[in-house]
Amino acid sequence: MIEREARTAEAAIEELCKELNRSREELDIEVVEEGSRGLLGFVGSKKVKVRARIKGQDEGGAAAIDDGFEYAKTVVERIVEAIVHDAEVEGYTRDERIHLNIKTRESGLLIGRHGQTLDAVQYLVAKIVGKRMGERRVVIVDSEEYRDRKREALEELAREMGERAKSTGRVVKLKPMTARDRRVVHLALKGDRELETKSQGDGELRRIKIIPRSKGGRECST
Repeated sequence: MIEREARTAEAAIEELCKELNRSREELDIEVVEEGSRGLLGFVGSKKVKVRARIKGQDEGGAAAIDDGFEYAKTVVERIVEAIVHDAEVEGYTRDERIHLNIKTRESGLLIGRHGQTLDAVQYLVAKIVGKRMGERRVVIVDSEEYRDRKREALEELAREMGERAKSTGRVVKLKPMTARDRRVVHLALKGDRELETKSQGDGELRRIKIIPRSKGGRECST
């Protein structure tokens, strides 16, 4: 179950449907707070708060998931306060995974170099929530769709370097990457029968080799 605030109930419901990836008919919707109206019927400063839950979701499971979500959201808010100003944390639960997105004008500071600050926040929140809930919880922390943009950039890089490997007949070695980023590259090229990908190295120096199957040429690096 998640809540959203907006100027109108319709706007809040539309946002909830989008975040839960469900149609309005698939959700149990409740208006928690009515928005205030000012002079001559204009909408005042108080927004409408709407709550939604996917229909058929087990009540006991929903409560447990919601507890974890609310706690994770609170933890992120407290951490973010020490890094940036005027940030808003929103999110949802899906398949028992907690997704949290931080909206702020200072997203660059929060994300950090190559997403390192954001990764650190995500790791810390998952540890804190897991300890509080007594079980491991998957928590995904994002800001301004950084993770989606990074994934798309990695997939594009993988395809580009894959084409280079095929056209030159040479093995292409990518720069060292995190395990998460390497997985994106492996998956992006998994369906290409002309290429093979392998990881090599240790720790932070671990990188991917893109190998053309038809030719065993020399290595080249990006």
